[in-house]
Amino acid sequence: MIRNYFKIAIRNLIKNKTASLIHILGLSIGIVSAIFIAYYVQFEQSYESMHARSDNVYRLYLDLYNGDAFEVSDVETYQTFGPDFKETFPEVLDYARFFNMGEVEMESPSRDYKSVVNQVYFADPSLFNLFSYQILDDNNIKRFEEPNTIILTESLAKKYFNKSEAVGETLLIKNVETPFEVVGVIEDLPQNTHLKFDMLLSHATIPILLTWYEQNKWTANNEYTYLLVAEGTDINAFNSKLKAYSDNHELLNNMKVAAERISDIHLYSNKTFEPEVNGSALVVNYMFGIGIFILLLAWINYINLSTAKAMLRAKEVGVRKAIGSSKSQLIRQFFCEAFLVNFAAVLFSLLMSQLLFTHFKNFTGQQLTLEQFGYFNLIYLIAGLTLIGTFISGFYPALVLSDFNPSLTLKGKFSNSAKGIILRKGLVFFQFSATVVLLCVAFAIYSQVNFLSKTDLGVQIDDTLVIRTPNTSDSLHHVLANSFRNQLDESSLVAKVTQTESLPGADYNDLNSSRGINRLGADEQENKTTFYHFGVKPNYLDVMGIGIVAGKSFEDSSAPEMIMINDKAREALGFEDAGKAIGESVTYHINNRPAEIIGVFDNFHQRSPKENHLPMILRNASSPKFFIVKLETQDSDQALAMVNTAWQKVYQDEILDYFFLDDMYNQQYANDQQFGKSVVLFTLLSILIAGLGLFGLSSFMISLKEKEIGVRKVLGATTRSLVALISKSYSIIILAAGIVSVPVAYVLIQSWLENYAQRIELDWWLFVLPVAFILLIALLTVGSQTLKAAIANPIASLKNE
Repeated sequence: MIRNYFKIAIRNLIKNKTASLIHILGLSIGIVSAIFIAYYVQFEQSYESMHARSDNVYRLYLDLYNGDAFEVSDVETYQTFGPDFKETFPEVLDYARFFNMGEVEMESPSRDYKSVVNQVYFADPSLFNLFSYQILDDNNIKRFEEPNTIILTESLAKKYFNKSEAVGETLLIKNVETPFEVVGVIEDLPQNTHLKFDMLLSHATIPILLTWYEQNKWTANNEYTYLLVAEGTDINAFNSKLKAYSDNHELLNNMKVAAERISDIHLYSNKTFEPEVNGSALVVNYMFGIGIFILLLAWINYINLSTAKAMLRAKEVGVRKAIGSSKSQLIRQFFCEAFLVNFAAVLFSLLMSQLLFTHFKNFTGQQLTLEQFGYFNLIYLIAGLTLIGTFISGFYPALVLSDFNPSLTLKGKFSNSAKGIILRKGLVFFQFSATVVLLCVAFAIYSQVNFLSKTDLGVQIDDTLVIRTPNTSDSLHHVLANSFRNQLDESSLVAKVTQTESLPGADYNDLNSSRGINRLGADEQENKTTFYHFGVKPNYLDVMGIGIVAGKSFEDSSAPEMIMINDKAREALGFEDAGKAIGESVTYHINNRPAEIIGVFDNFHQRSPKENHLPMILRNASSPKFFIVKLETQDSDQALAMVNTAWQKVYQDEILDYFFLDDMYNQQYANDQQFGKSVVLFTLLSILIAGLGLFGLSSFMISLKEKEIGVRKVLGATTRSLVALISKSYSIIILAAGIVSVPVAYVLIQSWLENYAQRIELDWWLFVLPVAFILLIALLTVGSQTLKAAIANPIASLKNE
């Protein structure tokens, strides 16, 4: 019997080639989209899954308050928290601290090879109790508790020693005399972890390299602190304990320490000084919703076209019932057809997903792999899509077709029911409502990203080359830097040169921050704003195109205690206007002296316009770590050749490490741009699916009206009037869908825009254009089919009457 079901189903699919092709193509597009979105969502949700104890590892952070007003959350904490909490709270079993050292230049004496290592942290030896890093050689790993020991990733070991078995080898850090011994090599970290590093230095080394460390236990919060808690620990109850700890600690004034699961960090944490830019749960949820929508659109196409073709199957059902087929047998027959269509679509989707996977991986910029997603997960996904698709797409058509009255269908008295027509119109309404919502969201995302990229930053980042200053001894640093600047100033390709300790667009990790800075003589508790500060050369504001509101900029002879503040900092310090701030002193101590304000400069976006302006303080620096070179040419190759020549004359044996400032700054928009491109791609696919469905449905419905069209033409109807008549009903449905979808799109867009300090205004065109576009697509789809029927010779459709 089952064999017979499949035989008849295959015959029907072959007989109705156009409908079958539309079914399979529409479903394939939906399933490929669902597979790719599943890869993306699973990857985003898989962060920290490589750690066996991820559910029991918490990261500490500090909520900072200015009085009673919450200001910001900071993920860098005090060095004492780890050991103190292990002693204080019984649920804390262990801790591990990571201190971000940034970039260091390393040299392998055995190979006479050196390079800059980008991601370097100091770490406690207990890290292996919390995290499941795969150790390739653990013979000496216990020695990581000793000073001057390091752990390398496998790729870095191969880079420096041409082998992964590097335990026992030594490396030199530039300007540090004592060599570091490699005591462990671990596998390279996967992309789906928030804390990525190339090399770890033992935590015991910190006091040796940073002499201020032990004297600043409660004045410098520079460590990521992770806690291993006992099984069954309730995070809310634990955070209540941490709040009580904070309230009772005299040194945590206006601060509250709290904890979060490491598995929640990537999608739910957006704090200052994060090790990397995190993802967004909102984006993942949007993408998941888009995947569901696209699948529903594809399944709706099947339902619509299957029920619309009911009249052509009516006599078949009548005959089957007349010769004894039961309703259940007919349902199984039609479910069999639905299964074949879905199964064929799934097979085609698998082929397409494999062919397009590399392009999709490059499109997302993520290291997606089938192995990471899991072969069994893929099998479960495919099986689930096939079975769910068969049920959803086949359920209603099977019930409708199996319920025909045989006596009526065999007499030719069957016609489409009012309920069937209403259902089909309702499904078309849903399809185009969802598509309009997606299109409105896509328009909004594009407009917002474009708005951010064109927002006046208050600082000029175009044609700006950034070069890292080598880590030379203090005695040489100033001399060499001046010599290199002079070399650049002599070139006609260079407009201006300055130096700075940080850069516009730099991560919070590259900024210094201080709290409790007040006007001299004011109550120390009056202001708990977090100020961000770094050193610059006197011409920094001029080179970067930042305006001065009041006062003046630094001079070469300016005292170290002189500072400049931006307008945001001026407001935070309580000065009524910029002029009144000039000459005043604040408790920003340099050389143990309060600093004097000599100038107030315009606010500029040190971070992207996604965020509010930061209260900033600039000081006159003696040896900043970046050269900023304003170029007079857009020929980057020519400029780099000139820079390299000047570099070799001054820093002969040093590595030239450079990048363009706008490239670094624009990385802050990378996630938004990627999300926007993804939404646009899947929106276009949803339009294609909806268009395919409307094409198939309108083609079939118009074929049923061929005789009506022929009669109307004979009676004098024009082609234009026929097109308008038949297109009218679909136009009304789609226009209504557009109108209803606008409020839904508005709410979604507003919730998304709340993440941005600077955002677009939601103009009327943002909603009208998507509705007009979808209406145009629908009119072209239906109109083309109607026009084809309207211009046909009416004799061909009436000759049988």
